[in-house]
Amino acid sequence: MKKLLDDPSIPDEQVLEIRDQLYALAEIIYEKWQQDKKAGKLPGRKPPELEDWYSRKNSIPSGR
Repeated sequence: MKKLLDDPSIPDEQVLEIRDQLYALAEIIYEKWQQDKKAGKLPGRKPPELEDWYSRKNSIPSGR
């Protein structure tokens, strides 16, 4: 962690606190990503209501 912080003068206790805060932030970001993924808010994915429309559209016979 000290190598990543690029400051060997930071006390070990402060380094551990920074590490713990980074883990907490990563957990919040991951949980938000999971929520957005479930809600269809991520780029490149159709929103859930459009997925239903596309699946119904493709299930209708074309009559050819």
